Amino acid sequence: MNESVAVVILAGGESKRMNKKNKALVLLKDKPLIQHVIDVMSLQTPHIFINTHRNQDDFRIFNLPLVDDDAESHEGPLLGMMSSLKKIKTEWIQFVPCDTPHLPRDLIETLKKDADKNHTQIAVPETSDGLQSACILCHTSNLENLSTFFNGGGRKIEDWIRQLPFSVVPFENQACFLNINTEEELKKSSL
Repeated sequence: MNESVAVVILAGGESKRMNKKNKALVLLKDKPLIQHVIDVMSLQTPHIFINTHRNQDDFRIFNLPLVDDDAESHEGPLLGMMSSLKKIKTEWIQFVPCDTPHLPRDLIETLKKDADKNHTQIAVPETSDGLQSACILCHTSNLENLSTFFNGGGRKIEDWIRQLPFSVVPFENQACFLNINTEEELKKSSL
């Protein structure tokens, strides 16, 4: 259990491909997708937050602090990251999407160990599918750089982190980072 790291579950997406009002609440094996994420990440740190852009009332049932986006318009996960870096006071934040129910139980420990070893302020998991950039471990000192990037029009997480020194941390099991974006993916994950 790492006290210096908070988890922010990014749940501000528009759920367009799922054709649902709020993808985080779609049931997988009788539990909302986001509950699977909460369960795995609560084994790794006591500090769990949910970042949302809308539907704040939907998330109150989880009894976790909410971090609302700082802008009215929907601007994607980087806005959620920036809003969280502004408001959360731990030294590190582990970002994870609300639709990744099979995350590794040692995600924080593995990324933090690599960041410490390589003296970097960002650590990113990598699988055979490539970088899992929505699951970054980020030091809060990156807020100013992210704000500059975002205010300059940048919206892609990978574009932002590639301009900084960061650690790439290999994970063997790419299924741990599977995003469930469609009804078809949900059905496959339920088997």
